[in-house]
Amino acid sequence: MPKITHNISAILILSLSITACVGPQTRSPSANAASTDEETKKQQLLVLEDYMANYNKLQNVSQHIITSGAGMCGEKVGAYYGFDYWNSDSFNASMKAPAEAKYNIDTRYRILHVATSSPAQIATLKQGDILMSIDNWLVPAGKDSAKLIKEKLASLGKTFTPVNMLITRDDKELTTSITPVKACDFNVYLAPDDVKNAYADGKNIVVYKGMMDFFKTDEEIALVLSHELAHNSMQHIDAKQKNAMVGGFFGLLLDVAAATAGVNTNGEFARAGAGLAGNSYSVEFEQEADYVGLYFMKQAGYDIEHAADFWRRMAVSNSQAITVKASHPTTPQRFVALEATVKEINAKIVSGEALKPELKNAGEQSAQPAAKIEHTIN
Repeated sequence: MPKITHNISAILILSLSITACVGPQTRSPSANAASTDEETKKQQLLVLEDYMANYNKLQNVSQHIITSGAGMCGEKVGAYYGFDYWNSDSFNASMKAPAEAKYNIDTRYRILHVATSSPAQIATLKQGDILMSIDNWLVPAGKDSAKLIKEKLASLGKTFTPVNMLITRDDKELTTSITPVKACDFNVYLAPDDVKNAYADGKNIVVYKGMMDFFKTDEEIALVLSHELAHNSMQHIDAKQKNAMVGGFFGLLLDVAAATAGVNTNGEFARAGAGLAGNSYSVEFEQEADYVGLYFMKQAGYDIEHAADFWRRMAVSNSQAITVKASHPTTPQRFVALEATVKEINAKIVSGEALKPELKNAGEQSAQPAAKIEHTIN
């Protein structure tokens, strides 16, 4: 009973303190529920339109990078059509209504984006076209059908021969033929978060909307995409995982040795070994991604002369990176190395050499390279 009395007293004191607080002195207009709801829809639509503008820009740049760089992606190549598709299930609950209102989205799959100069644009596909059939295969609708469409297109594209498509545009059925081209087989996604970052995971490249807002030119978009593509094409993530397994194994041996001596380490040595081995070459791999990335960028026809200046801008927004070297080179190191790479590429162009990165000799290769699965680009 005394405890209940104490709680009631605390609540009374808190209530009295709130009533004693000073409030606003003007008679501000109140927002009614209907007006607020209408404004909410308008702002959600603005968010969607902004996302779409950035998505289109990102995909237009990426198509140049992944198609022109196919020769540097080894076996990780596939058919590239140059269009994406979506339906109402592509959105979360808050954005579904604005998407349906703006883009007439329903359960059927429509063309989301057609990249400039892509096979899809050559085949005259347009945003909003409804996918009806692909080589007489009826395109399914519904939430889980996107994966089936992707698999079908990948299977048909293995021979890089024309693929017939039936679409509906303005309530009229149209047929077209699209011939895919070879490209680096890595998907490029735009994450909606306002984070100034991008990363590669071995299969995909993800750029955050906050990074898109930071970019000033298409060349800067190309620079970051090329950097991330280099991580994937050079198999940095695979190396990271292999090294982590090796480090974890040797750490496990120490755990076992400690256990035989009567000490329970709870797997601490295994976890520490995996972490240390996995990240042991992070800086070197970032340097390699910068180096190889410029070759991807130049092969795509982008101007690389001011590539190093981007890292100066990043240094201004993250001044710690100027002097601190953890998983990435410092920004001054990055600038100097990129400038040297630009000179190397320009010299090859003048002499007529092939635009390919210089690989180490067998004796120079590291025995156990490593990488970072998800990393910041600064």
